[in-house]
Amino acid sequence: MEERRHVVVAGAGGNTGSHLLPHLGRMNGIARLSLVDPDAYTAANLAAQDIESRQVGETKVLAQAARLHAINPSLEVATLVERIEDVPRGLLRGDLLVSCLDSRAARQRVNEIVYRLGVPWIDCGLLGSQNLARVTACLPSADAPCLECPWGQEDYALIEQEYVCGFENVPARPTMASSALGALAAALVAIEIARLFAGDLKASAVGCQITLDAQHHSLVVTRNSRNSKCRFDHRTWRIEPWRCRLASQTVGDTLAALGSLRVEGHRFGFALLCPGCGRREESLRLNRPLAHCTTCGRRMAAPGFEARDRLDANLPRECLNLTLAQIGLRAEDVVSAGDWHYQLKEAA
Repeated sequence: MEERRHVVVAGAGGNTGSHLLPHLGRMNGIARLSLVDPDAYTAANLAAQDIESRQVGETKVLAQAARLHAINPSLEVATLVERIEDVPRGLLRGDLLVSCLDSRAARQRVNEIVYRLGVPWIDCGLLGSQNLARVTACLPSADAPCLECPWGQEDYALIEQEYVCGFENVPARPTMASSALGALAAALVAIEIARLFAGDLKASAVGCQITLDAQHHSLVVTRNSRNSKCRFDHRTWRIEPWRCRLASQTVGDTLAALGSLRVEGHRFGFALLCPGCGRREESLRLNRPLAHCTTCGRRMAAPGFEARDRLDANLPRECLNLTLAQIGLRAEDVVSAGDWHYQLKEAA
């Protein structure tokens, strides 16, 4: 019986991602693709990304989904118009996650996500100024090297700063890569995906970094090893389903059942501020871009000094009476209570 694989692609509409998706649409065994990208196409994208001028102005994942359906009408395609960091982690529990991201901070977050979920990962990157394309594969385990294992102090210093309030983050450095280099990296990734799905681990890039230097026609394979002093803990969670009605389940009832509540990678704020008009709203809310100002439409975020990582029973009564939906939790979010981890499932 043919495998029906689910592949998640982060940065699906970018330089490498836009070139990669047609390969995946034609690949035997892939039945579902989840496309993650928060952006829309602009005229500047025409030079390096595999799109047509008529797609300028369209949301990237929607434009690519239409293209995939034209290639393979039977392919199931889910579109997520948001950053990979903000997607409920249950939606990312596929057979493989591919990251085509140009942000070091986003790739560090993906490294955390795939280890927590135990999902195989292929990461790729471009350096246009030197005509370099890079592909790395990882099968998360306690003994496997992760993205951060080879990192030193200089690598951490290059991580783009993300402020807790979410108002103004430093953007990723542009790759300055050509369409040809993006297509080259995409082909390398597609070949690695086929090897992984065929079980050919010996010939795959698992545990290695493959760097193709198109400027000097050379290929360098670097084998990574588990760094015992790695800053990342390499833990994979055992995640259990937890069924509830998010629109009616209160924070108080949830804390009574679980004891505490945390969403890794996010914080809870007790107020929301609009960076556009300055409007303030007193509300307990998970700090991700789902709450928008009713006055000007800008994303509202929690100020850092009024945010906390974990909720417990020592909350004001008005917060305990809020529902999980009201504080920004969504179906398929993965929440933690001490050492236990639950994937929120909407009850029938």
